[in-house]
Amino acid sequence: MVGKIASKKVSNSDDYLVAGRGAPLLLIVGTVFATFWGGGTVIGATGAAYNDGIFGVIEDPFAAGLALILIGVFFVKILRKLRIRSIGELYSYRFGSITGYFAAAVMIPTYVIWTSVQFLAIGKILNVLFGINFTLSYIMAVIVVVTFTYMGGLVAVVWTDFIQMIIILIGLVTILIVGVNTVGGIGTIVENTPKGYWNFLPTGKGIMPWITYLAMWVGMGLGNIPSPDIAQRAFMAKDEKTAKRGMVIAGGLYWTIGFIPVILALIGITLVNKGVLDASLFAQDSELLIPFLAKQLLGPVGLGVFVASLISAILSSASTSLFATAVLCSNDIYKTIVIDKLKNNNVKKEDQMLKITRFFVVLIGALAGIGGLASTDIYDLTIFAFTLQFGVLFFPFVMALKSKWVNTYGIIAGMLGGLLVNVVGCISQLSIIPEPWEFYTLVPALVNFILIVIVSYITKNKNKARPLEDIYFDK
Repeated sequence: MVGKIASKKVSNSDDYLVAGRGAPLLLIVGTVFATFWGGGTVIGATGAAYNDGIFGVIEDPFAAGLALILIGVFFVKILRKLRIRSIGELYSYRFGSITGYFAAAVMIPTYVIWTSVQFLAIGKILNVLFGINFTLSYIMAVIVVVTFTYMGGLVAVVWTDFIQMIIILIGLVTILIVGVNTVGGIGTIVENTPKGYWNFLPTGKGIMPWITYLAMWVGMGLGNIPSPDIAQRAFMAKDEKTAKRGMVIAGGLYWTIGFIPVILALIGITLVNKGVLDASLFAQDSELLIPFLAKQLLGPVGLGVFVASLISAILSSASTSLFATAVLCSNDIYKTIVIDKLKNNNVKKEDQMLKITRFFVVLIGALAGIGGLASTDIYDLTIFAFTLQFGVLFFPFVMALKSKWVNTYGIIAGMLGGLLVNVVGCISQLSIIPEPWEFYTLVPALVNFILIVIVSYITKNKNKARPLEDIYFDK
């Protein structure tokens, strides 16, 4: 229904791709929070906290929330000034079209994976709670997300995000209160808290635990910064101040609400210790804890509210990543290769952009749907996607916005270097998270940075980046 209403507000590709650039503060906070608060946070973080305590969820929600605050403080005001509609245009403008294509080639698979993660989460929830066949649940999720995203574009995505944020908060608070009361109160939870559960810092000796700790923060925290979906939220804000405040408030909210999955894991541990839940249910897959908790704690009405909130959280993340990926394909690749070279007038080109972006919404939805069936590990897929983005795109993104001396040769060399280290690790070990994972989190980014600096310096007289100020709105 939201998709249908939103579709009436779409008259050109600017409305469809950046929601007309007029979103107020409340809408920015709602859509940014709901975008990040997806299946990986609710299901994945609760399962990770069940196994490893708060130390197991440093990446998400804590590092991810830090990313929003850093984006708000250091980057979003510049992004809002730019006359662009996707993050790929930033690379293309400053460093040439090949750099833009390369960046899109990294971001597209990353966000296809992220979309698949959300579909997987819905499949698991409906399968465990209602006994609906997993594959059928999964296909239903794909169809719903693709349909409303296709109809309303970013307008539909942000309004559904805002509505879904409210439902998310209601659902989480409901299961938290019921869970605490069911196990006997805060005192009982404290008595059943495993030793070291609240350790937020490494406890091992030597430097290696701290290197691991650093990798946990930067992989997810800095890896989220060059995200195309976050940049879209900056482009759609009504002004620079709104964009900045929206990101910082959403980051703070993300940290605050992020403690709920950690406490839900403790409720699960308490119920296992009391013999109410069977620990063997989570021995192979602790991410099933949330569905089983909801089934155990809530009556029909409460269960309905919670499931609605959980699915809302996941739908909002799925639609956001799906739409961001479709825009990368249409605006950063198809437009520059095909539409910009046509002799049609601007009206016809606008019409073609709308049609091709909608086509890519369907195509990316189908690819994510097929890809998700090949894996069932939500948390690992999430970490992999944003670690790859950190190793390849974090420094190019920062340099594109903050540096005047880096050039195309340096950026391309850095991207290739970061990608090569990741690819070699994955192929040599046949794993999406090769070991030691700290090495494959930190070293690709380090190689990326060193190559950008050295190659830009060596080729400084052969190539110059275009000034960012040339694409400011108020130039």
